[in-house]
Amino acid sequence: TVFISDLRNCSTKEQESKRVEKEMAHIRSKFTSESNMNGYNRKKYVWKILYMYMLGYEVDFGHMEAVNLISSPRYSEKSVGYAWCALMLREGDDLLRLIINSIRVDLISKNENAVCLALNAICNVGGKEFAESLSSDVIKLLTSNVTKTYVRKKAALTTLRLYRKAPDVLPPSEWSDKVLMLLDEKNIGVLTSVSSLVLGVMAVDPSGWEAAAPKAARTLTRLVLNKDYSNDYLYYGIPTPWLQIKLLRMLQYFPPPEEHALKLRISEVLQRIISGTDVTKNVNKNNATHAVLFEAINLTIHLGSKAETLQQSINLLGRFISIREANIRYLGLETMARLSQLQPETLDGLKKHQSTILFSLKDPDISIRRRALDLVYSMCDTSTVHETVAELLTYLQAADTSIREELVLKVAILAERFATDNQWYVDVVLKLIKEAGDYVSEEIWYRVVQIITNQGDDLQKYATETAWKALSEEAMPHRTLVKVAGYVLGEFGHMIADTPGCGAAQQFALLHKQFTQSDNELRALLLNTYVKLSHSFAEIAPQVSEVMAQYSTALDQEVQQRANEYISLSAPPLSGVKSTVLEMMPHFTERESIVQKQLSGKKGADGSAPPRERKESKAEAEEAGEAVSAPAAPPPAAPDLLGMDDPS
Repeated sequence: TVFISDLRNCSTKEQESKRVEKEMAHIRSKFTSESNMNGYNRKKYVWKILYMYMLGYEVDFGHMEAVNLISSPRYSEKSVGYAWCALMLREGDDLLRLIINSIRVDLISKNENAVCLALNAICNVGGKEFAESLSSDVIKLLTSNVTKTYVRKKAALTTLRLYRKAPDVLPPSEWSDKVLMLLDEKNIGVLTSVSSLVLGVMAVDPSGWEAAAPKAARTLTRLVLNKDYSNDYLYYGIPTPWLQIKLLRMLQYFPPPEEHALKLRISEVLQRIISGTDVTKNVNKNNATHAVLFEAINLTIHLGSKAETLQQSINLLGRFISIREANIRYLGLETMARLSQLQPETLDGLKKHQSTILFSLKDPDISIRRRALDLVYSMCDTSTVHETVAELLTYLQAADTSIREELVLKVAILAERFATDNQWYVDVVLKLIKEAGDYVSEEIWYRVVQIITNQGDDLQKYATETAWKALSEEAMPHRTLVKVAGYVLGEFGHMIADTPGCGAAQQFALLHKQFTQSDNELRALLLNTYVKLSHSFAEIAPQVSEVMAQYSTALDQEVQQRANEYISLSAPPLSGVKSTVLEMMPHFTERESIVQKQLSGKKGADGSAPPRERKESKAEAEEAGEAVSAPAAPPPAAPDLLGMDDPS
């Protein structure tokens, strides 16, 4: 007590450090001089060491004294040793080997308090070494008929911890049947802990756990319909919301039930939850009720058209996205996006709320804007693509920088995937470049020139005219616009050469106007355009030769190499080679859209889609072909409003 008072009275950090050092020296001397120190003093000094450690001071002694406390028969001393273990040890520490035997002795003892301390220690620091040595004892505690309720709860969560750390050491097939029997428990605390264990295992592999579905439905009926629970488990009037959520989530790991009785039971539970939930002024009650509600809606989505509550869920979500409470709006938008992906037949119902969804793009909360964008993207189809893209392009002008790159990507994908007219697609991409050129990735302009190249003369001529016009109208065009115009004019400039004001000389002059302000990458591309134009139009060959000669000694290796190679191609002996090298680009190979791949990669960062694939090089990108619809990304995990996914 005096030590803590002294620390509180310190006015500076230096005074506190001196007092801590003095106390450490005192404790160290006590540990070395008193070989037969009694349990009380050992406990007192270990508590002081822990206090200093929690204040941020490095502690390098007292470990063996703490280990000895774990072996003490007294609860007050043993608890101090386990507290030191939880704070000071980490998975893989050598000292863990010294305490494994002590923990095992406590696990198999008849003293429930000691058993609970041992289980807590395993949960706090347990790794593969603990799993190999202690997992069988923990499983016995979990499944034994004589285990007390509060010990069984801890044993279930300890089993989950060990399974997550070393699943190969605890094969579920050896103990799944016994754990499934625990889902028939009447005690709600045990049910909640066992449900966490079952969910944790099924997240890895649900096979072998099919018997959990009818048990989960039976318990939900007991809680929601029969109201068979103790008032101790009411949370703001909601019966054990954590357990309800776990059971609803459990049912989503299995296909929709075929058995009529089970199907009817689940339907009645969903009907009661969905029809009996409303927004209240109490924030805590709102969190609890809507956590259960949204999990019920997720189960409805999983059941699909077989669920009688599907249309009711759509109407409820439509109401939620228009209320003032930001958290509920966010969840409503997120769940709608998941619904549109997993149940495409519901799109007509979702489109009734499109004006509200588009309005959410202007919400002050960036997270709501992101969810609204995801929903608009997933709802879009051929019938709404023009309206949706127009709205998103309008929104792009005011969108903040944190969302612009994703917005540009999604507009480009929608315009390509649902385009009924490729000319419209070209217009959209060029407008994207003009409105938000800094956020248009390389993949987008690679993709638009692939599509232009692979289509017929009509689109090639239209794209060339449009790119020429866009470049002519911009006083300071974005470098991506110059890239697109440079490629298109180099390949198809001859198609507009007869148009007044669009001759070869004018094309060269307009492009060269941007040349001196361009970076080396863009200059290399424009040199390629110049040599193709001069190959088709001999009248500009002297001007192009002059540029090539000027940049044949450029400092940049790529620019210098291209200039010298093009000069060499102009030699008379290489005229045949030159014609072959500079002929029009052939069609690109048909592959998945590289823009879609880029979006999939971005989604992979938050776990809602496959991991990011290796970014394609420019050469690989130029070989990619037409888009094919990528499979829908798996839905994100259900919202954890109540913190129930904490591994501890």
